[in-house]
Amino acid sequence: MKEQLFLLMQTYIVHWQFPDQESHMQGAEAFAGFVEAGCEGDEFDGFKVVNRVVNPEGANGWAIVKSSNHQNIWKWSSIWVDNFGVEIEVTPVLTDQEFLSVHKEIAATSN
Repeated sequence: MKEQLFLLMQTYIVHWQFPDQESHMQGAEAFAGFVEAGCEGDEFDGFKVVNRVVNPEGANGWAIVKSSNHQNIWKWSSIWVDNFGVEIEVTPVLTDQEFLSVHKEIAATSN
């Protein structure tokens, strides 16, 4: 019998910002190619991009990701950091259901 490993996935919001207009223009070309090629690398063991939005005028964007650890976010974003100097900010967050579950648990222990 084959053992199955279940990874617990945390939700994060990842914000990125290009440092200047030149790197943004170069990154925009690379990103267009990335999207046209099917966004390969947006999902691997322990990591998945749930949604992504970009703000071309602001040279930045956000992604909602699920990851089993913070290291996977580093792996996923490193190509943009290394090649275009993108600055990354990572914030752990809760989904609505995760919030509700914890909220009820805290309320139950408070009474």
